[in-house]
This record gives sequence, C-alpha cells and structure tokens, in this order.
Amino acid sequence: MSVERKLLWYKSSSSIPERHYWTFLLINENREIKQIRQKLKDQLEPIVAEKSIDRQEILGHPGFFYDIFTLESTSPKIDFSKVYEGKVKWDRRLQPRETNVNWSDLIDQARHGYV
Repeated sequence: MSVERKLLWYKSSSSIPERHYWTFLLINENREIKQIRQKLKDQLEPIVAEKSIDRQEILGHPGFFYDIFTLESTSPKIDFSKVYEGKVKWDRRLQPRETNVNWSDLIDQARHGYV
C-alpha cells in the first residue's frame, strides 16, 4: 500500500472576537510539509496562535510524515490553489478537541497511513 500525499482541513469560527480556527493534517515528505505549512501561514496572516498536535513518520513508509496542527487567525479564507496542487479536502475528523488525548484515534490512523 502506498501513502497518498494530501492536505486535509477543517475550520471553526467565533464571532467575538472574530477568530477562525483552522486545523490541518498534512501527509507528505518532510521538506514539502514545511513549505506547505509556510504557505498556509502566509495565506492566513496574521496568525494569532499556532499549535502542533502531532507529527511523526508514517510507519512502513520511510520519508513520509504526517503533521496535525492548528492555526488561529482573523482571516476567514484560504486560496488553496496557492498553497498545494495535490489533494485538498475538508475533513470533519479535524474538528477541535478539548485535549490532545482526544486526537488518539486520528493520530493512530495517520501513523499507519490510513487517513
């Protein structure tokens, strides 16, 4: 089984103060993840907060990693065509959670390349 490179995302918002909480799951090579992550930050400027949830190499696929993280921004939109040319998909599994422990199922799926 091969690993599919992708960018999955989910956005939730609050009105007072106006904030947009973007959660992303990237699957790609390390160098690509760094570039895509920077492009996401550029699109969402100004970034209010950034939080890493988990990042590891995918088991059985040397050189491929997953990275789950959130960006809090005042920006409500991203032009994904300027961020990543591969598979980009909204994914409800990236809804915000109270603690990192609640991410364990998705982390396990990502770690094994089943996302």
